[in-house]
Amino acid sequence: MRQDDKQYRRGLILGLTVAEVMILLIFVVLMALAAALQTREQQIDALDKGGASRLVEQLQRAYPEAKTHDEYFKELVRAIEVRRQVEAEGPGAARQSILDDAAIGRDVRQAAERDGVDNPREYARNLAANANRSRRGEWPPFVSLSEAGGYYFDSGKATLRPEFERNLSAKVVPMLARNLIDYDVDVIEVIGHTDEVPMVGQSNLDAVLVAASAGRFAIADLRSTDNAGLAMARAVAVVRVLRADPRLARAAILPLSGAQMIVPVDRMADGSARASDQRRRRIEIRLRRSTAEVASPGGAR
Repeated sequence: MRQDDKQYRRGLILGLTVAEVMILLIFVVLMALAAALQTREQQIDALDKGGASRLVEQLQRAYPEAKTHDEYFKELVRAIEVRRQVEAEGPGAARQSILDDAAIGRDVRQAAERDGVDNPREYARNLAANANRSRRGEWPPFVSLSEAGGYYFDSGKATLRPEFERNLSAKVVPMLARNLIDYDVDVIEVIGHTDEVPMVGQSNLDAVLVAASAGRFAIADLRSTDNAGLAMARAVAVVRVLRADPRLARAAILPLSGAQMIVPVDRMADGSARASDQRRRRIEIRLRRSTAEVASPGGAR
């Protein structure tokens, strides 16, 4: 009897026999399965009551280019992953990322407008396609900063307005710096142009123009009696801003005057236009490679 009692006690777990424990485990599994099936049935029932149709409608509205169920599923998975990424980075980082992307889009749109391109998206694609293409040997683009485009001078003056100077630093200088590298050029020519309206007064350009270009004389105090001098004074005002910017330190920056002689684009004036013309009052910026000075020994320099 004692041996039988010992074997019987080995078959007990917490007062239950092994068979009873197995029955209990199976019961727990069945209960969990029943709960899962009940939840699944509730989910299916919720979808059948309009949830599925609303989900499909939202997917179709969010991804109109998707055509098949697989495409809708892929877009949904992608959206979920993006949401998880945003949640992981935090709302602050996500907001900053959106703002950065918006700023890039704004810059691309403004660049397209400056270059006369109506489709900013196509403009961006072309930039990306040409990003790795060398432009050495090609003609660099020229930039026209006209009063019609918002680059104003006061009448008869060479002083840069605040917005003009801000745009030079924020828009024009980065573009020039990029083109210096892309086209392997090192000279920036700043050409002033005017309309044909005659001027009067007393000039001081012969005495102080060089000093003004070097920053030793105020641009606001420059005076001219003719359009050739006014165009040169305005070119000098722009040159001073460009020379002061370290992003253009590798370039030689030269002021030139086109006076009233050149009508946009690249056409000689005939002297018949006496009215004020915003299009002709402009600054043009051209880029080129430096010309090596060649002089024979003992020759004139």
